[in-house]
Amino acid sequence: MNLKGAALRGEDFIDGRRVSFAVRRPGSIIYIPAESEWTGWDEGDAIASYLLVSIERGFAEQTFAGTAFCRPAELPPWIGFRDSTIEMGLQTIAAELRYPDPISVTMVESQVAQLFVHLVRLNRTYHQPAKGGLSAFDLKRVMAMIESSSDGRPTLADLAKEVGISRFHFSRAFKQSTGMTPHAFIARRRLEQSADMLRSTNLSATRIAMECGFSSSSHLTTAFRRAFGANPIEFRRKCKT
Repeated sequence: MNLKGAALRGEDFIDGRRVSFAVRRPGSIIYIPAESEWTGWDEGDAIASYLLVSIERGFAEQTFAGTAFCRPAELPPWIGFRDSTIEMGLQTIAAELRYPDPISVTMVESQVAQLFVHLVRLNRTYHQPAKGGLSAFDLKRVMAMIESSSDGRPTLADLAKEVGISRFHFSRAFKQSTGMTPHAFIARRRLEQSADMLRSTNLSATRIAMECGFSSSSHLTTAFRRAFGANPIEFRRKCKT
């Protein structure tokens, strides 16, 4: 996981096959299964920091023992995605390894098991073909509009107008393409932006709440605790210890 610094340009290869490159900002996650090899290059910020977690195959397989739902071996490589649950889990693992106590092993193992379960669910959502969703071109336009919005809150009408369809059809197509409603997706992006600012700046929680479109610092705290299992101050402390 990217902790500090962004990879802005580069090339990625999985098992010698070139895959599309996406900008990786702090909080971006890379998953590479044991059978795959990730190579390439990137350029970006002069200073960067990464958290690398390596998991034994036996532990991963044991997590799903006795279930036909999915096995870790079936998960494909995934480069540069964002997910608040996985990010917080990795931060918790890092904190346990940095300051271990007699029950740290149990905590780390439980976090790893939860990470795999969440990866399986994400894989089912994002890597299955989306029938009736937005075209790749329209989805890219919508994502650019969400990212460029100054307050992070374009209206449903604005997004639907961008691709020339009704709000009803846009909501349905967007969920087919992303697995999330437009409202839920934008809310997650606001949380990810606030996490980036907590990690990389010394701004107060109140200022970050305003910058990311939350109505108040208490609104940010409530949403942050629900998504990350920690309040903004606790999250910042974990990132900087």
